[in-house]
Amino acid sequence: MTTNTAATRSIDPRSIFVGVVYTLLVVGYIFRAFYVAEYPPSRHIWSDPQRHWEQGIDVLRDDPMALTDPVLYQLYVSVIGKLTYGDGVLVAFYTILLAFVMPWLWYRFFRELQPSKDIALVGWVMITWLPSWLSIYGYYMQETLMLPLMGGALWATWRCHRKQTLNAFMLMVFIWVLAGLTRGVCIPMAAVAASWMWFTQDKKIQKALLSVAILAVTLGPLTYRSYQKMKLISPHGIGLMNMIYAKSGKKEIQIKYSRSGAVWYYGYGSPSTGTRPFEPFSDWHTARAGKVYVDIDIDKGSKDWDRQFDSMDLSFKGYLWLTSESLAFLLFDPSWPDSNLEYPLGFVNYHLRWIWAPLGLITIALTLYTWRKYPKKFRSHQWLLASIFTAWFIVQAFALVAVNEGRYRKPYEGLVIAQLVLLASFSRRLGQYTNTVTGPDSEQNPDETPLSGDETC
Repeated sequence: MTTNTAATRSIDPRSIFVGVVYTLLVVGYIFRAFYVAEYPPSRHIWSDPQRHWEQGIDVLRDDPMALTDPVLYQLYVSVIGKLTYGDGVLVAFYTILLAFVMPWLWYRFFRELQPSKDIALVGWVMITWLPSWLSIYGYYMQETLMLPLMGGALWATWRCHRKQTLNAFMLMVFIWVLAGLTRGVCIPMAAVAASWMWFTQDKKIQKALLSVAILAVTLGPLTYRSYQKMKLISPHGIGLMNMIYAKSGKKEIQIKYSRSGAVWYYGYGSPSTGTRPFEPFSDWHTARAGKVYVDIDIDKGSKDWDRQFDSMDLSFKGYLWLTSESLAFLLFDPSWPDSNLEYPLGFVNYHLRWIWAPLGLITIALTLYTWRKYPKKFRSHQWLLASIFTAWFIVQAFALVAVNEGRYRKPYEGLVIAQLVLLASFSRRLGQYTNTVTGPDSEQNPDETPLSGDETC
């Protein structure tokens, strides 16, 4: 009896925790590999995935649609095409590697974000098992590259905050540039992160000059490329077509391009215009109807684009209608194409879309509550993550840069998890130091005592 009691007492709760966490990680990674092997991107060559595949493997394409998207994902697909020749097994192998790296980069970010390895491990598990961040790897979609680059850029940002060196700043700028060349929505996040680091650190002149050099080397040739082919200065891709579509209030867009005698016709509609985002609770759907017709003579530069925008007299009432729909799609629309109800993971992903709006509101409420209750402990740099989230949200939800859909919610999901990781660490350290400082002989105010690890988080 005594031996059993001693054995029971000798069990270390943290050992159990670590065992459970690493078991979940191993099983999660095995499941990620199994899913991608079962549903590789080469199995889904249609619609947008087909467009990305064809733009990648035909490296010399210079039609307007090939110049619409940012270039980095096309380069990634080009490499995949050359390494695999489209073979499904090889495509699955390289996609699995990317699907493995993505959660690990977010774990590295969580380690920089706050000092607790245990909490970072929990965040790693959450990212690994997040259905919408796995199911997307069954398709050739830009998010498959954006998510790891976004995690890497956030890691580099908080690493820069900790080290405050010139090299750390340059690495951060470079990774954010790569993220912006994958999806343009990363640009406002990059602007907030880089500006925050620049304003709060020394060596401002050196950092500014070297940042300009990085931008010149990476974006300069792409600017020349876009001007040569589209007569526009737009190194991140020509997003004007999507903006016209978003602001038109129409359900579809038909666009004609002409350049030096060649003519191209394109037509498409956002998948969100055919969904019921509040189903089964409501049959509400978009009020968009009809088609917007656009005729662009590329040789005239921005002239036809400006004329098209000038013809759309968007009233404040119209803006409210479009942004309210945009917000509904962003928060509640199923993520397309990775919410395929015929796939088990797609089925789960489809139904889990309901958690993100309330979880985001809860996270905001907890952040504000923590700040109001412990204003002296909530240091200024702990607002950086919230500021990055705010920049993304304003652009994605209210700028009408595109007709929103559920897939565009993915950065939101990761940033909400990251903020919860930060709050969990803050709460844990607050509890530890409150117990230490508020002993019977202590005269210190716990709200005035710095938390251990604040300087590195």
